[in-house]
Amino acid sequence: MTRQPPPDHEPIDALSRAVRRRERGETWTDEQFRAAREHDLSERRHPVRSVVLAVLGCLLLSALLTSDKLLEIAERQEFGAARDRQVAIAEGLDRVANFWSLNRPYDALQNLRDANNDRREIVTAPTTTITATTAPPTTAAPMAGPPSSVTSSTTTSTTTTLPANRGITSEDPLRVYVTGDSQATYLGQAVTTEGGGRALDVAVDDRISTSLARPDYFDWPSQWQVALAEHDPEVIVVFLGANDHQDMADLAGNRLIEGSDPWKQEWTSRLAAGLDLLTDDGRTVLWVTQPPMRDRGLDEGIDLINELAAGVVADRPSVVPVDIWELFGGVDGYAERLTGPDGETITARVSDGVHLTRSAASWVADLVFVELDERWTFDG
Repeated sequence: MTRQPPPDHEPIDALSRAVRRRERGETWTDEQFRAAREHDLSERRHPVRSVVLAVLGCLLLSALLTSDKLLEIAERQEFGAARDRQVAIAEGLDRVANFWSLNRPYDALQNLRDANNDRREIVTAPTTTITATTAPPTTAAPMAGPPSSVTSSTTTSTTTTLPANRGITSEDPLRVYVTGDSQATYLGQAVTTEGGGRALDVAVDDRISTSLARPDYFDWPSQWQVALAEHDPEVIVVFLGANDHQDMADLAGNRLIEGSDPWKQEWTSRLAAGLDLLTDDGRTVLWVTQPPMRDRGLDEGIDLINELAAGVVADRPSVVPVDIWELFGGVDGYAERLTGPDGETITARVSDGVHLTRSAASWVADLVFVELDERWTFDG
């Protein structure tokens, strides 16, 4: 005779029932099976407070595990009260995470990434000073780099000349270094892959969210010192400035309001010093201007950046402007779809209203190639 559970048998938890050892020959009635199924499928209710506390706990743990990154993100924000609050909160979380060593796994992953990619977002090196003078003179922002000193001036150079032309061959390609913020990413790809038979040895160094305005986040002149020693480029393509429309701090830590005269003098000084560093030893720099932007406030900031840069570039024979303002809208302003020099209409801007698309970057690369062809002879 088959043994059955007692009629008053209550359904138990599904997991417990699944792992419970059954007696040989034990069976369930249809009523007991239906009761167990309804119990398993019934809605489980948890107090709202418990759910909220669990979610907040998970968010807090996530913040502690990635406290270094949160602090880095807070520090890169534009100067102001909001940034101060974010930095204070991130620093507090980082202190707690350091005390309990909760951020060690993230640090290990960061070190592994940096070792594999050899790319850090923030350059850390011994402190040096690059001095640039304008009228009136200002002091350039502090920067890190090899112990050295570079002095520059915005007055017209009489000693720097364009490099002598030489034949470029596949055995001795033209060494090109494309550098800048995220705008330089697609441009670097286009210069690398669309040379049209030109013998080019291209190195691309693009860093998102970077600028001359915030060397505390990323110090471009310091990075350029490293890159010049590593790649020894003959021509340098710079696409930088989209993130410079923000307040700055001078060497003394004083806040400089964007667009003010002290701000203009400081930013001009930094650009002058950086370009003089890049054009040392007779190198040629191609300075790519900024295109119109969709956001009105950003567009006004970009106008100022282009205006200030034009004055610095004009004073330096070894710096050649690659003006893309008219190509991407000019006085007509921002436009997502444009017809290029080849007559083809493309989507020229990505959805953020700032960056060029990959196809549009090819137009800029063509302008770069024109400048290269004027200065060097490519074999074949």
